[in-house]
Amino acid sequence: MLRYFVIFYIIFFSTANYFSQNRLIEGLKKDLKLATHDTLRCEILDQLIEVADEGEWQKYNEQMGQIALKNLSGNLQGRELKVFSRYYATSIHNQGIIFSEKSNDEKAIEYFNKSIEVSEKAGNKNEIAISLQSIAQIEIRKGNHKKALNQLYECLKIFEEVGDEIGIADVHLGIGDICFRQNDFKRAVEHHERSLNLYIKNNYTVALSTINFKIGVDYNALKDYPRALEYLQKSINLIENSDHSVNSVAYLNIAQIYIYQGNFSKALEYALKGLKISENMQNKIEINHSHVLLSKIFKLQKKYNLSIDHAEQALKIGQQLSHPAEIYMAAKQLYDIYTDMNLPAKAIPYHHLYMESKSILDNQESKNALLEQKLKYEYEKRELISKAENERKLAELKSENQRKNLLKNIWLVVFGGAFLLISVSVFFLYRYFKQKSVITNQKNNLLKQKLLVSQMNPHFIFNSLNAIQNYIFKQDSLKAGNYLSQFSELIRMILDFSRKDYISVQSEVKLLTNYFQLQKLRFENKFDFNIEIDKNINPEAIHIPPMLAQPFIENAIEHGIFYKKEKGRVDVRLYFEKDLLIYEIEDDGVGIEEAMKLKNKLKSSYESLATIITKERMDTLTEQTKTKIEIEITDKKNELQGESGVKVKFIVPFKNEDYD
Repeated sequence: MLRYFVIFYIIFFSTANYFSQNRLIEGLKKDLKLATHDTLRCEILDQLIEVADEGEWQKYNEQMGQIALKNLSGNLQGRELKVFSRYYATSIHNQGIIFSEKSNDEKAIEYFNKSIEVSEKAGNKNEIAISLQSIAQIEIRKGNHKKALNQLYECLKIFEEVGDEIGIADVHLGIGDICFRQNDFKRAVEHHERSLNLYIKNNYTVALSTINFKIGVDYNALKDYPRALEYLQKSINLIENSDHSVNSVAYLNIAQIYIYQGNFSKALEYALKGLKISENMQNKIEINHSHVLLSKIFKLQKKYNLSIDHAEQALKIGQQLSHPAEIYMAAKQLYDIYTDMNLPAKAIPYHHLYMESKSILDNQESKNALLEQKLKYEYEKRELISKAENERKLAELKSENQRKNLLKNIWLVVFGGAFLLISVSVFFLYRYFKQKSVITNQKNNLLKQKLLVSQMNPHFIFNSLNAIQNYIFKQDSLKAGNYLSQFSELIRMILDFSRKDYISVQSEVKLLTNYFQLQKLRFENKFDFNIEIDKNINPEAIHIPPMLAQPFIENAIEHGIFYKKEKGRVDVRLYFEKDLLIYEIEDDGVGIEEAMKLKNKLKSSYESLATIITKERMDTLTEQTKTKIEIEITDKKNELQGESGVKVKFIVPFKNEDYD
């Protein structure tokens, strides 16, 4: 049967050389004429579909579907029902591939779902997974990464259950592609290398050039250029030394390799071959990719008119398909061309368009879906293994006791076995609902992160969840529970306090203490902290605006302590100076000047949104209280010889509830 992958790199269809292939096809045609049973006819047709030329295999597929459907209309049972259902499902699946190659995604998904429905009735799990995987590939190119991940992990469970290692490798290939689109290149390498190892183990040579190219592109994105070239060269060597014929995507990616090597004439030759094949196939996605690649080559050659023409054709096709990925590539190419030509007025609209498409492809929800699906998958996998092992041991124990003294211990075995089964069931139910609760809490916390992004750095919440997850994976439920409790308490306080204009100093201290403790977990005790409240302050009576200090504490940890080699310290002080209440945050990190150097060196563009919004809050409070609130930021290096770090000081509006 056909395995379908819609990918950006290389796809091979396995064939022998021209003459041996013709002999094989002729032999299969003779066998088909001599076949006397429909089961054998379907088997031969299935093989013909694999090796026949374009335009021929579709006819064999239609014939196989008609034979299978004719038999299914009878009253089949058992093995025959499963066999003909498989051939019928394969025929429908292949019809979905035909629509997909013509970029008719709706029709393709309709046929893939029909194939799944037939396979479910017959219990053909492997066929279900293959069609699910094809739908996932369509969802990937439409930018629906969360939906695609759900489907891919369902496929992974089925392939592992039936022992299909090629299918497992295909799933990791797809997950790696999603990671690449989300700019998570390290995870992309991880999944693509798993795929490579399984292809090699199973001698699945038809995919080796594909996966070597993908890994090369991953390393190129990571700026590991020697390893990138190593894998890219492997890919092109596999193509040039193989008897396998290649399709348009293969040519396009050979062209991409030549671009990396600076051989533009060769790149142009292969890109034009790819365009010609994709136009003959009427495959709009590959036509789009061909035009984008040709535009890149002409841009590098400074042939801007040709470059613009191909990029505009690519954009037109992407908009017809409504595919964010294809729109993104074409719009970004047009933006780069006009920027190169120093025509900002023409570049700006394309910048907006490609950023809009990028936001669809690279959204936080889909990134979190990867973590969520991985957590759920790993948990379910461990539970299945554990359950199977416990059931095996239980069966052995029961069998041994029966052999020793069947009559004497029969009731003991029955009651003991029942007790053990109930205990195991209760244990696994408890673990299941506990893990389900953890996953639900993670979802809720991620939703709260979006609502409260103005108060809390989303990286802090996400990394805290990762730290808690690590304890769950280590099965350290006590620590996981403790930190999850702390994290939940912090989120609860943020939700509560964010609705209030003023909270007590006591509540503020409790919130900051919890925040510090979670940051220490995240940074593995890289710093100590102290919160000092002036003895003249009544922590229950004095009320202040919530979380004014948190963004500056975050900066002290992220930009001061983080870059420090030794263990750091952050001190928070709240005290009266005459009639004014002063907030002071001090750290012994690397200081502003050194932090900026390191930030520029690492090319970091991150800026705390909470810091910006805090300054806006202070402007608003200034208007409301008629008290000028200024932020005084001091680099200790400039004030004290031999000292390093930053001190932040500002006036805090307050209310005394004893008098209000």
